[in-house]
Amino acid sequence: MLILFICFLAVNRVLERKYSKEKYADFFNQKEDFDVLIFGNSHALNAISPMQLWNDYGIISYNMANHAERTATTYYNILLACEKNTPQLVVVDTFMVKSQEKVSENLVHNMFDTYPISYKKYLAVKDLFDSKDLQNNEIEHLFNFSIYHARWNELIKSDFKIGKKYEKGAESRIEVAKPNNVIDFNSASVYNKEESINMQYLRKIIEYCKENNIQILVTDLPYPANKTEQISESKYVQTICNEYNVNYINFLGMNLVNYNTDCADSDSHLNPSGARKVTDYLGKYIMDIYNIPDQRNNNAYKFWYEDYNEYIDFKINNLKGSEKYLNNYLMLLYGEEDIKYEITISGKRKIEEGSTLKYLLENLNNNYKINDDAFKEKTDKTIKITTYDNRDGKLINTVWF
Repeated sequence: MLILFICFLAVNRVLERKYSKEKYADFFNQKEDFDVLIFGNSHALNAISPMQLWNDYGIISYNMANHAERTATTYYNILLACEKNTPQLVVVDTFMVKSQEKVSENLVHNMFDTYPISYKKYLAVKDLFDSKDLQNNEIEHLFNFSIYHARWNELIKSDFKIGKKYEKGAESRIEVAKPNNVIDFNSASVYNKEESINMQYLRKIIEYCKENNIQILVTDLPYPANKTEQISESKYVQTICNEYNVNYINFLGMNLVNYNTDCADSDSHLNPSGARKVTDYLGKYIMDIYNIPDQRNNNAYKFWYEDYNEYIDFKINNLKGSEKYLNNYLMLLYGEEDIKYEITISGKRKIEEGSTLKYLLENLNNNYKINDDAFKEKTDKTIKITTYDNRDGKLINTVWF
């Protein structure tokens, strides 16, 4: 029986999808506490960088957010995460607070799969899923072998080991998109209808944190909101936070990011340029408002320097992977202290007012020079970018556009 059980575990480990285990690997492998945990949907997933929070502020954090995660699911994500690590502060984004659905059924495995079977996980499944199909969901989410056992014909090399991630749960979305036209923040009134189910779960999250002496920061992270109700609902979150006397940052009413350079798609997610701006703002805010320690001189977290060194390599690989895409390449250079760059532009290249190129160069404080001599051997090119690794000054590459 023991041999059969070990074989079962080994087979299940190979057959299960690896996304959840890879995303949360560093969270479960780290024995030391995380001081800050970040929750929410893909807006938080793409907008808050724990590695930047560490390098700039010494904040030990993990991005626990997931694609399409509803606030009700976030409530249980917090409960399950706190079985392993009780943070000093949780950051909760509320973009999905308007939804009447408790769970995104096609993506919830991204959160559930990593957590071991426990009574709280059982309660989560029982609460989040429709009662008419509860038994199937209990089997699927508590014993996921029931849905992954047939994947044997889909297996590839990467299924035989847990892959390495470098962003402490966050995900960089590398793209530059033209944003939607944004609704004027001041033109929208406060939402005045019955609270959605997820608004009620936001209350439960706040109450849980208060009962367990966990500080909480609620956010609505920036995105190009083009519907009045999106802003109305974000304003209503302020009403809830005021009732409980907790801090709320509504980024929709700020001009922190430039959607012309910082959007990965037209209507929602931020790219690394936008993420750096948001993360820097949050880092300063957290250090000013909350009693979160700077752990950079704490020997217990010395291994984070090694992790950050791997993160620099990850960023360099992202840059190399964008060599054919001028907009992406320029966007990735914003706010970089680990990568030094030199931009040279031919006088033949027109930089039109209102163009994406114009916005991206302004995002870099117009840190470029005009020099036609640089293009004598590359007459078909008009932009040259040379990058260096700031750790040792070595050339990363020279690309031409």
